[in-house]
Amino acid sequence: MNADSSVLTRTPNIESFQFSPLGLEQVKQHQKGKDWPVVYLIHNASELYVGETTSACGRFNQHLANPERDKLDVIEIVFDEAFNKSAVLDIEQTLIKLFAADHSMTLQNRNGGQSSSHNYYQRSAYQHKADLIWGELIKKHLANKPAAVIRNTNLFKYSPYTILTQEQEEISIRILTHMVDCLMAGVEGSAVVSGTAGTGKSIVVINMISCLALSMSTLYDVQDMTPEERSELEPRIELANKIQDYVRSHGQLRIGFVVPMTSIRKTFHSVFSDSKSAGLKGGMVIGPQGVLKKDYDVVFVDESHRLSQRKSLTSYGSFDKACAKLGLDKFSATQLDIIQRCSKYSILVYDKNQTVKSSDLTDVQFERSLELRKIIRQELKSQMRCMGGGFFTDYVDSILATTALEKKSIPGYDFKIWDDPNAMIRTIRQMDADMSLCRVVAGYGWKWKTKGVTSVEDALAKGLFDIELKGERYVWNMSNSEWILRQGSVNEIGCIHTTQGYDLNYVAVVFGPEIDYSEKEGITVNRKKFFDNKVKSGVSDDVLKSFIINSYAVMMKRGIKGCYVYAYNNGLRDYLKKFIDSK
Repeated sequence: MNADSSVLTRTPNIESFQFSPLGLEQVKQHQKGKDWPVVYLIHNASELYVGETTSACGRFNQHLANPERDKLDVIEIVFDEAFNKSAVLDIEQTLIKLFAADHSMTLQNRNGGQSSSHNYYQRSAYQHKADLIWGELIKKHLANKPAAVIRNTNLFKYSPYTILTQEQEEISIRILTHMVDCLMAGVEGSAVVSGTAGTGKSIVVINMISCLALSMSTLYDVQDMTPEERSELEPRIELANKIQDYVRSHGQLRIGFVVPMTSIRKTFHSVFSDSKSAGLKGGMVIGPQGVLKKDYDVVFVDESHRLSQRKSLTSYGSFDKACAKLGLDKFSATQLDIIQRCSKYSILVYDKNQTVKSSDLTDVQFERSLELRKIIRQELKSQMRCMGGGFFTDYVDSILATTALEKKSIPGYDFKIWDDPNAMIRTIRQMDADMSLCRVVAGYGWKWKTKGVTSVEDALAKGLFDIELKGERYVWNMSNSEWILRQGSVNEIGCIHTTQGYDLNYVAVVFGPEIDYSEKEGITVNRKKFFDNKVKSGVSDDVLKSFIINSYAVMMKRGIKGCYVYAYNNGLRDYLKKFIDSK
């Protein structure tokens, strides 16, 4: 059914019934109580179950017979003329994510219990209907925060309740099945999850951890499912049964989630701490050498290309002690070797094109760590972050590789180059006031003179600044940890180390004095004008160039809705203008 625009913009009707035989009889008499797609919420004052069905009275009857729902006393049914099966599936999944991030109610839904996500006709309009429904739920005091606010939170973006795409779902099941088979056989194994920035690698990992944690203790609730739903979830149910078979024989699995970058580790710790109903715990999130504290069965590693070798480390001592404890040669070992020694099975998110500093392990070191382990490799291809899709990310790569042949338009994505950096920065600040999560970032082409100063105001009052662009003065990020999320960060300029792994609504990228372009040499890098010593220490000019270009590519791919660019050097700016529309 295709709905006209007036029906699509109308707020759906939410009707309340007692969750009892009496309420069931009333729903049976409703004109849309049978053979009509609906979304429903069953709840008491503190717990909630969200579902969808094409027969409200049929599903109502199933839930009444389910002891899991005994404590619930009200059912809210969302009726709408424009609903179809695809729409109610999508709205159900959106509401589950919103409730999980809102913390207004405890969800009874288990992770992975819904169908895989898919696109369908007029989806954006139905997503707006989900927001309208959410507004009505706030009026009913079932929800707290506005949907627009929740969508900008990390608990929403990294939610274990995110429904995977078909591609992500299939990869997740393949990897977890491979994991259980290796554990059952007593064979050490690893899975490598590859994919460019924005393909949803972290989301897939968090979903897998949640699935694994819940499968150890709870069975799938199939009582409320239709035969079609059971059939679609059969691979998940079969996987859960295999996990439980292993747990019965060997005990509970010890699971760790290694996050190499300290800037985002705190964020993941918060997400896990706030997702207990999805089986997650803050203690699962650890640093690379945290694996030494426990005998892990399964270790997931986010951004494993950011694990370190023994080079430009903050603490050589702790690394050397870890190697000594495990019998590893400290001069040739890496943090990944430590993780492999401390786990029976590892799931490694990896993208060699996101290595950005000299201490990052090399591709050769990564592959060496997989020797003697049973390996499965899976690649995520669909772009999930950027509204410009894979077309935009591939285009960025071709521009920075100087292989782009002609200017291309990016439908639905705001990609512009600016001549006035200060106007660009003012625009980003206004956008941040309007929609949040808009930031300015730059390459390390300026010294960090304000290090140790605690505020922008204090720095400027003392006459201190780091970056000057056409007469305006700016400072580097005042914090490395969760800089993206800090209030006031929009008044600072971030770097690759504060942005990698995060999503932004808009990103503005300043190409610094260290990078330029000429017709004769192409893109060039000036080592003397690059001031991140830990990145350039002990590496050749060619390797340094690859790190710097990788950094700019990563930063440019942070923006969901748009990416703005300014280049300090005229040669590079003229080159970029050949492929990016001017503002």
